[in-house]
Amino acid sequence: METFYLIDFENVHNEGMESIGTLTEADHVHIFYTENALNISLDIVLTKGIDIIGHKVPVRKQSLDMHLVSYLGYLLGINKGKECSYVIISKDKDYDNIIKFWQENGFKSISRNCKILSSNVVNEKRTTESLTTAATQNINSKINVGMAYKFSGNDRSELNIYVQHGLANLGYSRNSINRICKFVIAHCNDEHMLNGIHNDLMREFQDYSKIYDDVKVILKEFVSSKGKVTKRESQVRSFFGQHFKKKIYVDKKDEIIQILLGAATRQKVNNELLKLYSDSSRVKEMIKTLQPLIKELPGR
Repeated sequence: METFYLIDFENVHNEGMESIGTLTEADHVHIFYTENALNISLDIVLTKGIDIIGHKVPVRKQSLDMHLVSYLGYLLGINKGKECSYVIISKDKDYDNIIKFWQENGFKSISRNCKILSSNVVNEKRTTESLTTAATQNINSKINVGMAYKFSGNDRSELNIYVQHGLANLGYSRNSINRICKFVIAHCNDEHMLNGIHNDLMREFQDYSKIYDDVKVILKEFVSSKGKVTKRESQVRSFFGQHFKKKIYVDKKDEIIQILLGAATRQKVNNELLKLYSDSSRVKEMIKTLQPLIKELPGR
C-alpha cells in the first residue's frame, strides 16, 4: 500500500522527520514550508530511495495549513479507487476536524502523527489494519452472499422483525429502531445493499459508524439463522422423500413439512398431524417414523 506523508514543517521541524530513512519506495513525502521556516536538514532531503517533494507556500496566517489540506484533497481525488493511506505530520490538533470530515465521507485511511513513525511501528500498524480490513470484508461477504435473493413481502417482514429485536436488545430507542429498519428494508433487494444502508445512516445519525457496525452484526446473525433454517428444511425434505412415499403422504407433503419446520414441541407435531389426518393410529405411526427428526424437540 502506498502511503503519503504531508509534513507541516513549521510545526514539527526536522524532529518530526527523523525516521524518514526507514520509509520505503511505496512511501511519498510532501514537505510544506515557508521562507521563515528553519533550514530543512540535508540528510532528510537527500534520503535515498524516498520520494520527497517540497512545497513552499506564502507567509500568511494559516497559509501552510490551508495549502496542506488542499493538497490532501487533491491526492484523495487523483488516487480515488486505489488503496492508499495518508498521514499528516503535525502536533496541531486542528487537522483532526479535517481528518474526521474525510473519514465520514468514505476515506478511512487518514491519520495524524507528531512525527514519522519508524518502520517497525509502521509495519505493525499496517498488519493490524490489514487484519481489521480482512475481518470486515469477511463479514460483508457473508452478509452479501447470505442475502443474495429477492426479498418478498414475507421475507421483508421477517427481516424487519429480526432487526428490530436485535436493535432493541442492544438498547436502541423505538424511534431509532424504526428509522434504522426503514433503511435496511429499503435496500434489502439492492445489489450493493450495505453501501446503501451505510450512506443513509451517515446522513441521518451522528454516530452512524457504530450503528452501521451493529446493523452488520445483526444481519450476519440473520444470515446464519436463515442458513440453519435452510439446512433444516433440506434435511426434512430429504427425510420425507425417503420415508413417506405413499400417495396419502405425498399429496400433503408441503403441509407435513411445514408442520415439522414450525413446531416447537413434539406434542405440537402430534396435534398438527391429527388436524391433518384425523386418524390417531396413522399419526402414531408417523410420529414413530419421524423420531430421528423430532427427538431434539422438547416434550413427549
